Amino acid sequence: MRNTDTFRQYIWLVNTIRRANRISLEHIQKLWIDDDLNDRKSLSRTTFYRLKIAIEDMFGIHIECDNQHQYYISNPETLKDNTTQNWMLQTLTVSNILVDSLSIRHQLVLEEIPGGTQHLQTIINAIKNSHTLCMTHQGFEDSEAKTAIIEPYCLKVFRQRWYLLCKNKSKHDGLRIYALDRIIELTETNVHFELDSTFDAENFFKNYFGVFIGENEKPTRIVLRAYGKMIPLIRTLPKHSSQKEINTTDEYCDFEYYLSPTFDFRQEILKEGHELEVIEPESLRKEIQEELRKAIKRYK
Repeated sequence: MRNTDTFRQYIWLVNTIRRANRISLEHIQKLWIDDDLNDRKSLSRTTFYRLKIAIEDMFGIHIECDNQHQYYISNPETLKDNTTQNWMLQTLTVSNILVDSLSIRHQLVLEEIPGGTQHLQTIINAIKNSHTLCMTHQGFEDSEAKTAIIEPYCLKVFRQRWYLLCKNKSKHDGLRIYALDRIIELTETNVHFELDSTFDAENFFKNYFGVFIGENEKPTRIVLRAYGKMIPLIRTLPKHSSQKEINTTDEYCDFEYYLSPTFDFRQEILKEGHELEVIEPESLRKEIQEELRKAIKRYK
């Protein structure tokens, strides 16, 4: 069997148990035979345990059996929306579906993803080895490319673009973030650096929406008022982990957040137009009002 087929079986088994919550081996074996992925071949107990162990090693997902001989995922927290395991699982699931859908490829319209992924392996190796990177980068606002030695801290995906959070050794103003698709050249050095032992990537970004970070924009309570179709949309797709629904009427719904109102978040508000209104704080409300005035002025 090809490695790709084995990998697809890992994804199939995790998704099958995840959907069922709890499921017997006999039921898994029946679903296995019914699935075209497995060529109608039976799933032996030995193969099942081999897949189970491989899934634990690869994804850190633990499949256990209860007293009723039902299999379940014993650490479901690893599959929360913002975990690496869940992101990997979702990405690989979509990839498997697309591989099986090549016969209808002309009926699939996909979004173009910016480049930069060719640098992922180099960055991940440097993070693992705690080595600095020599990076040549040119941002959209830069007139020319600049080369610098950086200390890589973590990677983040936002709106299908990869970003690198790092410390630029030529600057002394804290951590900076760079889009991978704007990197021209990148090489790992053999120079070791010490990562701050208190650094936690998830905790670092918890008060931000997107990737723009601003030390001068402290986390604050924000209330957004949604109208019309925006209400169920925000309920279904929360804009931030701190989102709470605090007031509901027939006309509108108020959502509360606790985060830093950085550029990305302000742009998120503006793109929703008249269906999203800033209620608090007053300073952010005035900023959005000013941006809307500028936009209207463009059309006069």
